[in-house]
Amino acid sequence: MKGNALLSRLKIMSSSARVNKIADLLLSHSLGEDRRVEEAKVSKILDDLRQNPPPQHIEILKRFAFLVRRHVSTYQGMLEYMGGDGAEIADRLCQKEFIKSKTAEIKSDESASLIAGFKLKIGDDVYEDSIANRLNNIRKALL
Repeated sequence: MKGNALLSRLKIMSSSARVNKIADLLLSHSLGEDRRVEEAKVSKILDDLRQNPPPQHIEILKRFAFLVRRHVSTYQGMLEYMGGDGAEIADRLCQKEFIKSKTAEIKSDESASLIAGFKLKIGDDVYEDSIANRLNNIRKALL
């Protein structure tokens, strides 16, 4: 009965509101007990959608992908570095209190665009100390 009532409400909604509501529901069904996205649940959802695509399935999938990426970024950081050992930098950063409060995972990758230093992104927060960033700040100050 609950499923039919939800479907009835979804049919009345505007097209974009319906897409957003379905994508939100898919995201909530893809989370585990720890409120993190579980790959197996996402795969199951995608398989179900592939077998029985709803109207506007492309828009729903785009919105669902956006929501998953945004949710994962709240607990997973990305460390870009140039020079030194990225894994060692990531380990040291994970021990810092401000990182512990924001995330439990940091992935690292070498980035030639940084010249030297690092750039850490966690959600919407970006912490950067690189030669490229310092040169850019000097350029802005001189203009």
